[in-house]
Amino acid sequence: MDAAQNSENADHFLILTPRLILLPTPFAVSVSAYRKLYAELHGDASFCGMGFGPHFLPRKWSDDETREVITTRDIQRSWEKYSIGNFAIALRDQPLGDDSNIGLLKGTSFKDFVGSDMALFDDGKLKWVGYAGIRDATTTSLPHRGVADPTLPPWQEMVEVLYGTSPECWGKGIAKEAAEAVMKWAIDERGVRRFIAETERDNQRSGRVLQKLGFSHSGTDYWKEPSEVEWEFVVR
Repeated sequence: MDAAQNSENADHFLILTPRLILLPTPFAVSVSAYRKLYAELHGDASFCGMGFGPHFLPRKWSDDETREVITTRDIQRSWEKYSIGNFAIALRDQPLGDDSNIGLLKGTSFKDFVGSDMALFDDGKLKWVGYAGIRDATTTSLPHRGVADPTLPPWQEMVEVLYGTSPECWGKGIAKEAAEAVMKWAIDERGVRRFIAETERDNQRSGRVLQKLGFSHSGTDYWKEPSEVEWEFVVR
């Protein structure tokens, strides 16, 4: 386990749900077990086909490649610029006794939960199953527009939700539980007012997850891909 190596620079907080631990990737990138899971997911044909469509060819990256991908695609482009990004998803190994262990943990609560030596993140302590997060779509995933488009709303209304879990977790509500927790955090902590998303037209599973989260078809054409369906959720 090399998580402690990054502890001085990571955002020291995590999100707990009844079944899950959600760890920001600026910290999770240093957990070798999570990097291994991330590489395996992108080498899995069913995962890649479901999430990215037939044009995305699966290939299991090396550990160095995986660290580089997570760092450049998420940490540098999202966390360091906007203080939003992906969270690694791990399963909790014990049922909750009360509601005090649900929600945002930071500061002393974070240290008490993970232990003074971050032992919770030692290899083998947690089962990592995927990721869920948010990003400013105007600067990360939408087609390049050259300069800032004045017709688009502010970034707080262009926040894209994304998630991906191991196929063994499909149909168990893990993606919904994780995404719902991240969205609540984004509203409470980052002032997000609108979420957007896109799914492959054939990816009915992800579409059902978004519908359960309260999303509806947006009618927008941000991604300009006929093979994709676009969604939105407006915070009330």
